[in-house]
Amino acid sequence: MDTDDDPPEVQDLEHAAEWRLRRVDQDPQDRKSAEAAALLQRLANELRALQGSTLYRELGAICNWLAESDDISDFAQRAHDYRRRIGIDVWPEGGEAYLRALLDMARP
Repeated sequence: MDTDDDPPEVQDLEHAAEWRLRRVDQDPQDRKSAEAAALLQRLANELRALQGSTLYRELGAICNWLAESDDISDFAQRAHDYRRRIGIDVWPEGGEAYLRALLDMARP
């Protein structure tokens, strides 16, 4: 699959996984980053399979609303901060749990 065609949520997870792997390159003993990278990549793969699901459509609708109300940047920052914590102090069970966490952050 061409990852350039992936939705932003998948790309964001993969970028976070790549960031974690760069940390492992700098310090091969950084097991937390290695485990976090694996979890982030698994979540990205699961999100690909969830495209078109009710949760995904709901997130899209809320993000569209946030974009129209100029609140999307606050949500994007919260989501970014959340992704940085995945595998360190938060562990979503899977793609659906990750989408639910994003929905919780996005809801006013």
